[in-house]
Amino acid sequence: MPEETEKDKKEPALPQYAEAEAPKKAGGRPARKKEPSVPLFKLFRFATASDRIMIGLGAVCSIGIGALIPCAILITGDILGGAQSVTTSGPPPTASGPPQMDISSLYPTILKFVYFGIAMLFAGYSSQCLWVLAGENQSRRIRELYLQAILRQDLSWFDMAEEGSLTTRLAQDTSLIQDGISEKFGLCIQCVAQFVAGFVISFVKGPTLALVLLAAVPLMAGVGIVMFGLLTKLTAQGQNAYAEAGAVAEQVISGIRTVYSFSLQSRFADKYDAKLEKAEKADLRGGYTRGIGFGSFMLVMFCTYGLAFWYGSRLVLQGRMPGQDVLVTFFSLMMGSMALMMIPSNLAAVGSARGAAFKIFATIDRYPVIDSSSDKGEKPTELIGKIEFKNVAFQYPTRPESKIFEDFSFTIEPGKTVAFVGPSGSGKSSTVQLIQRFYDPLAGSVSLDGRDLTTLNVRWLRQQIGIVSQEPCLFNTTIKQNILLGAVDDNVTEAQLHEACKMANCHNFIIKLPQGYDTMVGEHGGMLSGGQKQRIAIARALIKNPKILLLDEATSALDTQSERLVQSALDTASKNRTTIVIAHRLSTIKTADKIVVLAKGKIIESGTHNELLALGGTYFELVEKQKIRQQVESTLSTAAPVEEVPSGAATEVVKDTTGQAVETRLKIEDASAMNSAFTKAQQLKLAEQKRLLQQKAPIWRVVMLLKPEWGYVFLGIIGASGAGVIFPVFALLFSSVTVVLLDPTQIDPGPFQGANVYAFAFVCIGVGAFIMYTLQFIGFEMAGSALTRRLRVMTFKSLMRQEVGFFDDEAHSLGALTSRLAIDASKVGDLVTKVWADLTQIIVTGVCGLTIGLVYSWQLTFILLLAVPFVIVSTYYESRVRKGFEDTTKKAYEESGTIAAEAFKEIRTVAALTREKYFEDRYRANLEHPHQLALEKAKYASLGNGVTQAFSQFANALGFYAGLRLVQAGVIEFSPVFKVLMAVMFTAQGLGRSSTFVETYTKAKLSAINTFDLIDRNTSIDPEDSSEGLDQAATCVGKFELKNVSFTYPARPTQPIFSGGFNLIGPENKTIALVGPSGCGKSSTIGMIQRWYDVSGGEMLIDGKNVKSYQIKKLRTHMALVGQEPTLFDMSIRENILAGTERTDVTEAELDNAAKMANIYQIISDMPDKYETRVGDKGSQLSGGQKQRVAIARALIRNPRFLLLDEATSALDSESEKHVQQAIDNAINQGGRTTVTIAHRLSTIQNADIIAVVKDGVVAELGTHNELLGIKEGVYAALVKQQDLNALA
Repeated sequence: MPEETEKDKKEPALPQYAEAEAPKKAGGRPARKKEPSVPLFKLFRFATASDRIMIGLGAVCSIGIGALIPCAILITGDILGGAQSVTTSGPPPTASGPPQMDISSLYPTILKFVYFGIAMLFAGYSSQCLWVLAGENQSRRIRELYLQAILRQDLSWFDMAEEGSLTTRLAQDTSLIQDGISEKFGLCIQCVAQFVAGFVISFVKGPTLALVLLAAVPLMAGVGIVMFGLLTKLTAQGQNAYAEAGAVAEQVISGIRTVYSFSLQSRFADKYDAKLEKAEKADLRGGYTRGIGFGSFMLVMFCTYGLAFWYGSRLVLQGRMPGQDVLVTFFSLMMGSMALMMIPSNLAAVGSARGAAFKIFATIDRYPVIDSSSDKGEKPTELIGKIEFKNVAFQYPTRPESKIFEDFSFTIEPGKTVAFVGPSGSGKSSTVQLIQRFYDPLAGSVSLDGRDLTTLNVRWLRQQIGIVSQEPCLFNTTIKQNILLGAVDDNVTEAQLHEACKMANCHNFIIKLPQGYDTMVGEHGGMLSGGQKQRIAIARALIKNPKILLLDEATSALDTQSERLVQSALDTASKNRTTIVIAHRLSTIKTADKIVVLAKGKIIESGTHNELLALGGTYFELVEKQKIRQQVESTLSTAAPVEEVPSGAATEVVKDTTGQAVETRLKIEDASAMNSAFTKAQQLKLAEQKRLLQQKAPIWRVVMLLKPEWGYVFLGIIGASGAGVIFPVFALLFSSVTVVLLDPTQIDPGPFQGANVYAFAFVCIGVGAFIMYTLQFIGFEMAGSALTRRLRVMTFKSLMRQEVGFFDDEAHSLGALTSRLAIDASKVGDLVTKVWADLTQIIVTGVCGLTIGLVYSWQLTFILLLAVPFVIVSTYYESRVRKGFEDTTKKAYEESGTIAAEAFKEIRTVAALTREKYFEDRYRANLEHPHQLALEKAKYASLGNGVTQAFSQFANALGFYAGLRLVQAGVIEFSPVFKVLMAVMFTAQGLGRSSTFVETYTKAKLSAINTFDLIDRNTSIDPEDSSEGLDQAATCVGKFELKNVSFTYPARPTQPIFSGGFNLIGPENKTIALVGPSGCGKSSTIGMIQRWYDVSGGEMLIDGKNVKSYQIKKLRTHMALVGQEPTLFDMSIRENILAGTERTDVTEAELDNAAKMANIYQIISDMPDKYETRVGDKGSQLSGGQKQRVAIARALIRNPRFLLLDEATSALDSESEKHVQQAIDNAINQGGRTTVTIAHRLSTIQNADIIAVVKDGVVAELGTHNELLGIKEGVYAALVKQQDLNALA
């Protein structure tokens, strides 16, 4: 064990990162703590030799393109100097025409633009492509290794980790690493090369001017760094705040039935909105920071331009440097400085990658003590099956204060069946966990055949064990695949599969399904009933023919008939193998070789069923509590015969087309099948997107939604219009300045003329830019963040209005709906913050730039316009690449993450089945599609990096050549040439940069259509419906009736539950119990009473009126539900119980009373935080029995007219069950309420006023317990006999 402690010190577990944010300073602000990160070059530790070659070549090309950009300014300087000398030294104009100038000497210089363009095209494309390819290869490797590393960790590591954080980390952190090791790293090198080249050129051409300008660079850098730092912090705050809101949404969607039952919509809407308010405030602060930060940056930059020009003009006047060198020095230094500005954002990506890599690499490097992937440890050739606990001390890592065992010793003889019974929390399930070696004991040992489990190979050990848990986990694949996952090897024949299913009593129901064994079970097996899931899990355990069988409440979800059959199968399966059974239902364990009664981790009794009954101790009391009264003894002797379970090795011969017998072998899906299924899903998704894109964007509706923020939008439009003017005006000023510098006589004609006035004009542009950009960002961000919040709340409220059938649809899974809430509203917000701002700027920039060009020379403007489309397209292309061409890839990666999410969520099952490799292979197969997508994008989209610079150089060549030809022809003077060139080129580049709005607009349009589709969806059962004429259910008598009901679940239209013959009357103030086989429609009846679903035919009446005539939310206030698997929310116990009532004046005494009635009061009192104890996500911090009792307290505090109990006591041990049952009986007798109860354990319903036996879609028998026992060969009588606990039976 010290080894584990040491290792844990070196490799911190994930929660430590989450906790890093927790410490607070005295003032309430979080204490700063430096996030750990990996050294820079360790980022590339997973690069192969070919990746390293690509990285090396990519680095060379990045340096090349970085150096070429400032070097191109030297050509501009040469042309300006040459053109000036040609135009000033040429012969004077003659009377017959313009001066005859010879510009042929400038052709070689102009051609240099073309050569530079070609070099930039090659270097730009190669650098981008090589970096992306290398980064993609490495990140794929990291993703696979990370998943592999997580799946090999021990269970204690998972207990400490947040389940959601692992999935998020796999999706987001690996993307951060990919960003940091691919093109962002290349851009860092490119920026450094550009910075160095720019500074070298400026200091060579004009050292004095460069030194003066250098003084302003730290100021610009400071503004940039502060802005980026604040934005990073605020973005993180916004994401954290939204993560909290997302967690609320996730709880609601996953527990939607509970939310509807207790009408919790408005409470959760308020809670969600409160969390969103925090996110909105962070967004607003981000808007202010962007506006003021970017405005300040522009102000400093233009003031620097003014200073540079003014000081440069002094140097020209003094003859210390020629005019064109001022331009070259200034421009090269600015380009170097711009590159310096770009380093922080790219470096931030590398920094984020280093931070993310620390957590990811720490997990990859963490070798757990219990390593399921290791080949170390003994693999005995023979296994007898003797298990021994020797002086075991144990506690769960998450609950160090609660000791499970202190000095526990016990021996299980080989081939024997041992049953553990006892109250919740007594240590029954812990024995099962220790035998599977999910945990190691803190002291003592657990041994198998005399060998300590720690000396055995973990995978081998688990392959010898078959496990069936209380809450069976099925994976989102077919029934066949789910069962095959239990096999040790892949050589399973179809006959063996069917045999296992027959033994588990699930073969018959499977073959009746439309797709039979190929039926998809849905997320968490949601398309099957609890009993069906349980039987498939049993088949999965039996298919490996294990030496050790662990049954942790294996039959708890089964109806009596199925339980008898499965129990018989398990009894058969238990022969000649060591079996450990945990059961609350004592009828299932009376044949055990030894029964052990546990309490607080100690053995208080042990022996056979008869021996313990003879003792008359604790076990005897438990049996008495569960014993069903037998008043009509004669019925039992003539009860209906029970279907025999097939035994022996069934053989199934499959014949081929020639009639030759062959053996059918089954195998788990291979990677290509998984991959093709994933690609098909992608194609369907793309087709749906195409259909949506053909619809009109709901712009006007967005505008109307923004009505409260119209003032901010107007402010933003003013700011964007002003910002659109800035660069064309700058281009005009800059070109005018350059022309002035080339002619020293124009530099200083008067006090406020020439250089002085232009320098002042630059400062004015800076002030204007500061005001306009601030207005633009603040106006649009305030409007956009308000719209995002409003849309999220509207979407969330709309989700909580949909009928339950909506959530049964595969397309509306938890993941799909939560991501829609997270992403869609935010993208519609981008419509305001990005699209409208960009569109305004584009229009104004285009109009201003072209106006300037046309005024100075319409001829040259039209010539340049031929090149403009290429510049716009290339700039757009580059912006798109810089913004992250991998958007599609990221999305595809996130989708493939659902496989990992499922494996993480059900890690106990994955580990028990030793199927880690299966999930690794599935994940690897699903990575193939995004990986290929990224490789294609790298090859084609990387053109953008070089194309922009290249076409700018080609356009310069065209502009100067055409301009000089026009000057030569006497059409214009030289002065307007540079003005037109600069105005048109700056405008074209501005248009290109802004034109990424097309992509943003497309995404926003899709999101807006999706969002409004959901908001406008007509739900068939609307809890918020306030139409006139609806009964407000002010009072409720408590009578219900189902009349000639036919019913089918919307998600399974071909499988009717009732076909029109279902009739049941529930009189007021009576207890009606429903019994029958799994899937017969018992839970469906409760669903119809609650109006989660509407009947397909017939009527559902409450108090004699059709349930559709009531305002459903009001009607549900008279109902309370306790489900088979209770849904608790991640709040305190107090909040969970009070969720049962709308009252806000519940006293502490009433709360205590509800807790006492539900037999949870004492447990809560023993907790350190009492009622304020958080129950965790889905009640994970409580045991199954504790969760159920909190759910019962929640129902009782509602004081309902209808109490609906769907297996309400199934998770309770016998002791608790008796107390809770007594409490429920008391509640029924006190308040005069109608109770509908579903139970497989018949002892819990023997006192019911009416027992309805449901079979084959009808009520087969109806009456009291005694009346039904009197029916000769009756169904109920047979069920009672099967559950008889008489020792002699």
